[in-house]
Amino acid sequence: MLLAIDIGNTNITLGLFREEQCVFFGRLASHTRRTADEYAILSRQLLELRGVPYSHITAVVMGSVVPALTGVLDDAMHLAFGLRAFNVTHTARLPVRNLYAKPGEVGIDRIANAAGGIARHGAPLLVVDLGTAVTIDVLSRDREYLGGAILPGIAMSSEALSRGTARLPLAKPRMPDQAIGRTSVESIRSGIMHGLVGAIDHLIDLIWAELGYTTAIVATGGQAPAIIAASRHVKVDDPEITLFGLAAIWRLNHDAQGHRLPPETPPAQDDPPKTKGDAE
Repeated sequence: MLLAIDIGNTNITLGLFREEQCVFFGRLASHTRRTADEYAILSRQLLELRGVPYSHITAVVMGSVVPALTGVLDDAMHLAFGLRAFNVTHTARLPVRNLYAKPGEVGIDRIANAAGGIARHGAPLLVVDLGTAVTIDVLSRDREYLGGAILPGIAMSSEALSRGTARLPLAKPRMPDQAIGRTSVESIRSGIMHGLVGAIDHLIDLIWAELGYTTAIVATGGQAPAIIAASRHVKVDDPEITLFGLAAIWRLNHDAQGHRLPPETPPAQDDPPKTKGDAE
């Protein structure tokens, strides 16, 4: 079985795949001060707690946006399971063509979301990831990764208001019952949550106008259900899309026996396709 690991700024998400089916899904907290020994113990304990036979793990794929934890988790997997992880980078074989101006700048979580989105929902597609940062990624009709938008995440916005002001409290984000807040906490929740929904819906309208066509939309991340309940456009939640994307990338880079395939020579990058709003 294939163990997929998504190392994010807040959580480390693990998924165990038998063929193309995810049979286990769990989370650990991201802490840069934890050692490989600690993560090895936590990973095995998490699998044991869920009754998952970790002895059946034959390969590990990993995508990380936290460089300080990349090597730590690789060492942890070697300690826990005797395996070295395949660390996904922009040089790997991908199921989408990366048309970002500087392909290496794209976060691996965004590339994995694109790969998982194509595999599970097809194209064209927008993937809205509600993590530490909020990202909207755009996949064209031709399965091209075009880029997207990045916003501050919900918790980050609340913390910034509290840190940057003298009297505003730290409000635990949740969707308020009404738009008019009658306390500071209610007002912060209204501004952050309703403001984020409005920003996402507005960006989707702008993206569709630039593309010249509409797309399917899928959301992921812990706050996805709250956003879906209030959004005009976002209606589908796929919490495992990043892990499915990492698993899809691993399969594309290995043969049936699990042997690593040589990297493809990337084709010369053409100019990104013009969208409706580009000047002729």
